[in-house]
Amino acid sequence: MNDTTYMCILCCLLHICRADNAPPGMFRTECQDRNFWVAVSSNFLGTKFRFAVEGSDGRHILRRQQAAECGFTMVLDTKGDLVLRASFLACYVVNEKDSDFSLLVWFLHQDEHGEERSYPLQLSCLLEHPWKSREIICEENYMEVSVRKLRPPAAYQGVEWMALPPEMLDEGMSEWRVVFRVPGSSHGPESPPAKKETVPVETAQLLGYHVTASDARITLRCAYDSRLSYKLQQENGVEVEVLSASILYKHQWALLQVDASVACTTKKVTMDGGNLLWTVPIRLSPLVRAPFRDRGLRVGVEGRLVSNCTARQRGYIIRKQGGNIEIRIPFGAEGGYIKSHVQDGHYFQSYFLDLFYMQQWEDAHWPMTVSRSYRSLSIKQLPQTPQLINVTKAAERVFSVAVGSFPPDVFFSYLSVGEQTVSWDEVPHLGFKLSEVPFPNGTHGYLLQIPFSHPLVSQKYIGNGYRNYRLTGAFTFILSPHGELFHHPITVETDLQDVVLPRVEGDCTDKGVRLLVHLGNMISQWELYIGGRRLDQELVELAGYELISLKNYSTLQIPLYGLGMAYEGLGIQGLVVNVEVSVEDKETSREESTFTQQCVFPVRELLVCLPDDRVVVMVDLSSASLDIEPSLTTLLDPSCTPVQVDGTRAIFSFSLDSCGTIRNVEEDQVVYTNEVRYSATNVPYPLFRVPLGCVYPLNGSRSMSLYHPRHVSPWAPSRASRSRLFPPRNRGRASSPSEFSITSPSEVRPGDPGGNKKANISN
Repeated sequence: MNDTTYMCILCCLLHICRADNAPPGMFRTECQDRNFWVAVSSNFLGTKFRFAVEGSDGRHILRRQQAAECGFTMVLDTKGDLVLRASFLACYVVNEKDSDFSLLVWFLHQDEHGEERSYPLQLSCLLEHPWKSREIICEENYMEVSVRKLRPPAAYQGVEWMALPPEMLDEGMSEWRVVFRVPGSSHGPESPPAKKETVPVETAQLLGYHVTASDARITLRCAYDSRLSYKLQQENGVEVEVLSASILYKHQWALLQVDASVACTTKKVTMDGGNLLWTVPIRLSPLVRAPFRDRGLRVGVEGRLVSNCTARQRGYIIRKQGGNIEIRIPFGAEGGYIKSHVQDGHYFQSYFLDLFYMQQWEDAHWPMTVSRSYRSLSIKQLPQTPQLINVTKAAERVFSVAVGSFPPDVFFSYLSVGEQTVSWDEVPHLGFKLSEVPFPNGTHGYLLQIPFSHPLVSQKYIGNGYRNYRLTGAFTFILSPHGELFHHPITVETDLQDVVLPRVEGDCTDKGVRLLVHLGNMISQWELYIGGRRLDQELVELAGYELISLKNYSTLQIPLYGLGMAYEGLGIQGLVVNVEVSVEDKETSREESTFTQQCVFPVRELLVCLPDDRVVVMVDLSSASLDIEPSLTTLLDPSCTPVQVDGTRAIFSFSLDSCGTIRNVEEDQVVYTNEVRYSATNVPYPLFRVPLGCVYPLNGSRSMSLYHPRHVSPWAPSRASRSRLFPPRNRGRASSPSEFSITSPSEVRPGDPGGNKKANISN
């Protein structure tokens, strides 16, 4: 039967307590450097909880003041678990030769039904490292010093004055005294104490100072801000709390005095940039007698030291600065705990770390002093902006965006991209990926991967074959356990030279011009213009185009004399026209590329009225009843002869204010008439003539028109020629009379011998 079982049975027989069985994993126990360590899971605390310890005289509830005086510390750790630290030299600890320690601890709490339950925890620890001559503990709620008990010289050995070692027994320590030294009101750091007060141990106990002794050690402990302690400002500006005391006792007829002074830093943690900063003096002047020799320092977390390598890996920085030791812990570093908050829609974090600091030194009085400090460092409600990392590799054509890092109480809730909101379960069905990424320090992040080609990714052409891919949206996260939400925006983009621009090819057909348009890979980005007019369904229907659209290309048939045809010249070889196609960026109206297809169409007869008051006419004499030499034809002014002829055709080019042209104003238009004629020497009238006429608006810009001259007389102008059939699209530049395109009705064909049809050519 082990001690725990025996004690529980004994307690129950005496009706002192009742032991309950705890669920597995609710308690954790550990032997640390100089204390027992017990943790109770936060899930098991209940509505009310407390610790008690078992002594020879029964069970004692640990209340705040008693816990501090007796060497017990109770705190909630960074995870919310209840932690009890008990000094090996605490009250009620069974001490075997200062190397084997045991303690029975009870955890008491009320369960969900309001019933109090008790759980015994038998703690046993062996000393791992031998005691040093002086050891100091600066706990959260108390200061403790234990020193090696002095022995008198061998010459004083004889009849023992004290038969039993003192162990908190009045009769064993009744002759012991505690000497307190309290400085005056105007003392300096090195000034001697101004006042001494010597009291029996029993009186010291009543003042809150706990003095105990074992075979080899004497211990003094007190809570902070005790009656006879005082605050001292070190030369380097760090405040410490000091208890300056000595203990007087007799041993083997000798009166012995041992220094039991203790000092602890009271400076709070501060925030320096992104680091928690805690400062302690290199040399605690009240405890040091020169010469001082530093024997090193180490840090740890939750009562356990970490190696220098581990400290560096976590980013801990320990350095000497003036007369101080500065300990810098990066906010969120491993070893601590982060708690999340949301306030007014913004994300905040609090960071907690239970720091363990150990320093060793030698001085003239003590061969070795070890000082251990336990400090709960915390920075609360610090605004945080989650880090958004763009790890996209353009060659993979996938956006990869990582966001984090978050503590365990933050979870992904949903994703907003464009007008779409996506939950975790919906992500796989929408063509992209979202995964959680764990990090070594216990935090985590999220990785979002969306292909460039996804509809939620916007695309924009930026020139020179480059396309800008842009992903915008927001992550929404939820906090546990209360469900607060906060949002973090996403904006990532990349440029990739992957644009295949539209490409135009063309050829001449017997009907007009045929264009083959290769659409490229950004169809929605471009607009095509035919002769300056945007190609859309309205233009296709109005101009009589034949448009066939396929997957990767389109074909467009533009009829001769149709909209988009530009007149270049008229010669014996035929009518020279071209079609100019331009590709423009829909958003910027920037012209990206142009293509021009030129064609020559044979014609027999044609009258061209140009907007600059010039006329070009080709007449066919083959239908005349007479055998006419084309070079002998003239206009009304016999001096105006053809500029080009062949066997049956003559071409004239002249200005409307020359060659006998007649000008008439009819309502709101001006009519110019002339004629091509052939005359014989002895005949008073022309033997052959072809009337010519051009009609322009009286006011406003003039356009170019094409007519088919016939053997008609007199000239009867059509009022349909007075205005442009299709006004030009104004794209930010002034229209010019020299800018025009052929816009004749599609039924007119070159060389058509019948009728008196015409085709208007306008801007």
